[in-house]
Amino acid sequence: MALTPEDIFAEIGGQPNSCTLREYCAFAERVQNIASCRLLVFGVGRDSTAWRRINHGNPTLFLENNEEWIDRIGEEIGNEHILAVTYQQPFENWERTDFAADQVTLPALESSPFNGEWDCVFVDAPWGPTFGRHQSTYAATKSVKPGGFVGLHDCEREREQIVCKILLEENGFKLVTEVERLRIYQSPS
Repeated sequence: MALTPEDIFAEIGGQPNSCTLREYCAFAERVQNIASCRLLVFGVGRDSTAWRRINHGNPTLFLENNEEWIDRIGEEIGNEHILAVTYQQPFENWERTDFAADQVTLPALESSPFNGEWDCVFVDAPWGPTFGRHQSTYAATKSVKPGGFVGLHDCEREREQIVCKILLEENGFKLVTEVERLRIYQSPS
């Protein structure tokens, strides 16, 4: 009997600084409904093993800026599944551009996966009080396939609401589901 998203995320959902079980399941169901899904996740954590299990051996790549978390989670899932990323533009610097979408800086990586080939992109990093999620969300828009899905967590916060409006909605991404603090958008076809 195959495990359901509820089974896989049961022990993780609702932990501090994590999604709730309902939020995890909402995005996990999108991942599971795409054959050979290519999943890109901004952020590693207690949920990384679960994301790999949900995606059944299909390509799953994590981007993380915190070296301590890279080392810790790399021991669990293998470092080959994690790329170190550097966020270079604090939210306040983007705010000074009057939130111009074309002024967002992509996160720096040695090998960029921002190539429009990912079916699902889950954005839950960087940690909220640091840089803001404008860079990771902007990178998600460059990473996802036409018709693919972008999930953005912590949308109860004002910064994430601005990011949703300017970088997703104003660029043709359609809100398809909102579950608690998670918004799931579909990219333009």
